[in-house]
Amino acid sequence: MKKSLHIILTIAMALMLANALATAQNLWPDYTGSATCKGCHASMVGEFDRSGHPWKVQRIDRSKVVGGVYKPFPTGTNIDGVPLAPEALAMGYSYTSADTNVAYLIGGFGWKARWMNKQGYIYEGTKAQYNLGTHHPTMKGHGSYNATNVSNRVFSLRDTVAKTGGMYNCGACHTTGWKAYNASTQPVRYNNLPGFDGTFLEFGVQCEACHGPGKAHADNPPGNIVKQPYDGTYGCIACHARGGGTRIPVKSGAKFLDHREQFDQMQFTKHRRTAKMTCTTCHDPHKSTIYDRGGVKTAGKQCTPCHSNKAVSITKVVSGVSTPVPHSCQDCHMPFIGNTAIEQNDNRSDQASHMWKINTDPVGKIPAMWPTGGTNVTIPTDSVVAHTLDFACLGCHTTKNLSWASGYAKGIHSKSIVVRVEGVDAQVPSAFSLAQNYPNPFNPTTSIVFGLPQNSDVHLAVYNMLGQEIRILTQGRLTAGTYNVTWDGRDANGQAVASGIYLYKLVTDSWMQTKKMVLTK
Repeated sequence: MKKSLHIILTIAMALMLANALATAQNLWPDYTGSATCKGCHASMVGEFDRSGHPWKVQRIDRSKVVGGVYKPFPTGTNIDGVPLAPEALAMGYSYTSADTNVAYLIGGFGWKARWMNKQGYIYEGTKAQYNLGTHHPTMKGHGSYNATNVSNRVFSLRDTVAKTGGMYNCGACHTTGWKAYNASTQPVRYNNLPGFDGTFLEFGVQCEACHGPGKAHADNPPGNIVKQPYDGTYGCIACHARGGGTRIPVKSGAKFLDHREQFDQMQFTKHRRTAKMTCTTCHDPHKSTIYDRGGVKTAGKQCTPCHSNKAVSITKVVSGVSTPVPHSCQDCHMPFIGNTAIEQNDNRSDQASHMWKINTDPVGKIPAMWPTGGTNVTIPTDSVVAHTLDFACLGCHTTKNLSWASGYAKGIHSKSIVVRVEGVDAQVPSAFSLAQNYPNPFNPTTSIVFGLPQNSDVHLAVYNMLGQEIRILTQGRLTAGTYNVTWDGRDANGQAVASGIYLYKLVTDSWMQTKKMVLTK
């Protein structure tokens, strides 16, 4: 009896495999599958498996459930895995239940994770999403996903009797070879499961999702070269351009831009329109960015090859001791303007801007970027969009306002920023003062200390002996206190100035003073 049962099961499995192969041959005759690609491109594909692309959706492997937590991800990525919410566990849901009620995982690599049941329907509820907290670790944990669709239940399908819910229709960007269901022209669902609104060749974004069908290349590599998705035209743009490269969509709620629209944003920049920059100028699409595995190339991460004269000096002074404040170009030029999983505050979400230009005027995203209720960013006549200071500055400086931010932002690349003095030196001076720079003479840097007895607009700059302004050291509205600014002997363009005598002048609301200093080389 056991032998007969074994034979029956073997035949059934063989028929299922044959049917799957026949389906693949019928629906994807030009595809070869990522396993074939790995035969010749093992090293490249090995690192690609550690990027987020292959993990957009997967069937849960119960052998990789450790301590009740699903941990399928490779070393160097999400080693913590994805847990179900305690509330869902208390309701009887688990990764290892006999009926595999939680059978598929959406995401889980860098931002968020959601779940599907064994029929492919998506769970919703107040604890139906797991936020990985990669950018904002304090916000790691379970949160809401479409909870109103299930009457704010914790973890549920929409129809609790029929066990049906929201259908999985994200395959165009989550799978390889996605073919949407159509009752007339394409009446096929993945494994005939009613929750899948289509079918696909492979889980996740695999080689042929970006490079296109590769069977001809596999059969004759020298004669048939697969396309290279260098420009996003037929690679990245398929999934990273919700606006199709013609508009920049605003997320529902009008706080942030929608997620996965990096190409839309880049399309309306000078980098794209003038310099013809492409996605791969800064990115290696075969490597992870979220876990810092080389997905962001050094040139793109630092910006210095093209913008060597745009460095900004930020100094923190504590008890008279100046300490440089670590910062990078992307802190201000790539703020978290897109929303994919969580928002830290009204001006800071979790996906970086790819517009780069900053509007330094004291105006907010509404109405400067989109009008109230608008669904798309307003495109200016020159087709170059800039994000506003509430994104660039106030997402971190949450107690400040746009006027404060604008005072620092205007001309920021030609001046130094000094953080408020702390400790014993933070006592408010009794009068305005401008100290002699030290050391003097100097080479290559010198420090200038000044005091404000009251809040004031400040302009501190360096001039040559002809009275020509060559560098703004600090500018904007400052609170009462003592400040220390460093000059590195360079002009507004970042070029080293010649030896000689220079003037530095402090102008406030009601006081002005000028002093001399000597640069020697």
